[in-house]
Amino acid sequence: MRPSAALVILLTYSPRLLLMKKYFFFLTFICLYGSVMAQQLITAQPDSLELALKKSRNYKERAKALADLSDFWIYTDSAKSMNYALQVMTLYRQHNDKQGIGIGHYYIAGVYMENDNGKMAEAEFRKAVNILQKDSSYLSQHYLARVWHNLGVLLQREGDAYGYLNILLNKAVPILESIKDTITLARNYNDIGSAFQNTQQFEKSLSWYKKAIKTLQHFPNYEDLALAYLGAARALLFKEDFSDRPSRQIKAYLNLTADVLKPNPKAYPWIDYYTNEGLYYLHIVKRPDLAIRSYDQGLLLAQETHQEYPQLELLNRKYYLYYKQGDYKKARTTAYQLYKLASKYPISKNLLVILKNLVDAEEKNGNEARAFQLLKQYTALSDSLKVEETNIRLNELEKKYEQQTKEKKILQLQADNSLKSAELDYNRTLLLSISGLLISVIILSVLVYLLHRNKQKLREKQKEMQQEQLFFDALNQGQEQERKRLAGDLHDGLGGLLSNIKLLISKETDCDESNSSWDKQNKLILQKLDNAMNELRRIARNLMPETLLRFGLTTALRDYCEDLEKSGVKISLQTYGIGTHHDKNELIMIYRIIQELISNAIKHAEAETILVQCIQNDEKIFITIEDDGKGFDKEIMSTNPGLGLSTVRNRVAYLKGTLDIQSKKDVGTTINIEFNAQQTT
Repeated sequence: MRPSAALVILLTYSPRLLLMKKYFFFLTFICLYGSVMAQQLITAQPDSLELALKKSRNYKERAKALADLSDFWIYTDSAKSMNYALQVMTLYRQHNDKQGIGIGHYYIAGVYMENDNGKMAEAEFRKAVNILQKDSSYLSQHYLARVWHNLGVLLQREGDAYGYLNILLNKAVPILESIKDTITLARNYNDIGSAFQNTQQFEKSLSWYKKAIKTLQHFPNYEDLALAYLGAARALLFKEDFSDRPSRQIKAYLNLTADVLKPNPKAYPWIDYYTNEGLYYLHIVKRPDLAIRSYDQGLLLAQETHQEYPQLELLNRKYYLYYKQGDYKKARTTAYQLYKLASKYPISKNLLVILKNLVDAEEKNGNEARAFQLLKQYTALSDSLKVEETNIRLNELEKKYEQQTKEKKILQLQADNSLKSAELDYNRTLLLSISGLLISVIILSVLVYLLHRNKQKLREKQKEMQQEQLFFDALNQGQEQERKRLAGDLHDGLGGLLSNIKLLISKETDCDESNSSWDKQNKLILQKLDNAMNELRRIARNLMPETLLRFGLTTALRDYCEDLEKSGVKISLQTYGIGTHHDKNELIMIYRIIQELISNAIKHAEAETILVQCIQNDEKIFITIEDDGKGFDKEIMSTNPGLGLSTVRNRVAYLKGTLDIQSKKDVGTTINIEFNAQQTT
């Protein structure tokens, strides 16, 4: 499984060459680990994983195959990835496998994490820790180390590099060393090497990469070995010692990387390989043409695999190479490509450097007017950055001054206290004691009064809410009973009558077969009666679906969606974790909410495709309705929501839930509902 490494790149150039030590550095955000924490072979493909799923002989093998599929799709299709992760959890829960449930939380958290939902990811990871840390088996400890690693990644993504490194060294690595999990341990060594490389401690970085290489020497077909080789090569390049021995080591690491990656030409480490290869050609072989070729190969692969961020470094290095060679036209073109790409990312120092490069390139190409315009942009951005840095420094000085003032006051008070006599100390202590006692009595009295008053208000409020709840329950039950009665009357009364009429007409037709005109008319009447009876059954089923009361919410929703699909609307229903121990009124309420929202999507939004999700995770129930209809203006809907949406809001309020509507005109609408389940025994 490939990590989604994101590089935060600060760009500038040191004439000496490649590191650009002062400003140009890489802060690598290591992604979460996959199903085997990079233990997938570099040739792993979805077909082979699907085949493993089909060949699984027991639930554990099936869960393992589902987990591998979840990891494979995690960066390209989050819906598929979450679907496989939820299947893993369902499978383990069906077999009451506590260890497996902990693993299931890990995979669900992973999908949340790679879709930038850090809060949900951390919650799922914590659940996994609580379960897995109680089990000393190899598998539980293996996953526990992976969970700790990803919790560290969450800290790193928030800018806490120390917290990330601390978790790796003191949580993940000790566990992996104790259970001798070779490949996963090497992955952590790589990450530690990256962390030290980010802080320009290249000797330490190199030592950790070498440790990873030594650990992985018996596993030549894994991407982690390629990452270790590349990390070691980059550490040597950044040291800028290009004597014979280090140069040969760099070339050897690059060759070893290519050997590992050769089976998969699209593997993501190839981009970093081409970057390092270009540096090698430029600064050791002294062949700028070969360096450009390597940079272009890296850019092409990054574009083919839709990875924009790694292109920043490649374009930046191409610019300086062209500029140094005096090819100012190509330098100018490359600088504008770099500016366009860097503008997508909020790193002001990058834009400042690129603007300066554009000024230089335009001047060299004789475009003085354009260079002047760019220089004004550069000056404005530079001034804003200087103001920001000045404010930070002033705040630091102010804090230091306040701290020194406080320390002086404390010392002065201590000196004054030491000069006071024992009698004054005694009198003051006595006075303070009496005052404190009086204040305590007053405060206690006020608190008792406020507590009594608040309790009284709370009782009145609770009584009022109970009355409102009883009224709403009675109203809701009355509506459902009336619907049930009306459905029964339609089905048993009018439905029976229509059936009887159909039977009589059928008999009349049998008796008068000689009259073809009469027979044709009767067949038309019978057809109309069939349509009427079908419509009658549909209305009765919508008024009170028997499948909801007899077989549960999932079956009722499936029947409802399948019935609507006959009209040409494509409806995708996804349910997970919906238990059977739910309050009857709550089930009806959920069904009515989904029924109303689907109806709105078809009638008003004219949607052709609708996604319906109803998921229960522990005590929480999540409902999502997403359509590709016309959408609507949220401001208009807030002032005139319509009867259907108002009814949905009231039902969600009754369930004490939250309702979120996201809609864009001519694109579609997404509605998310969340509330606590009211389970009954």
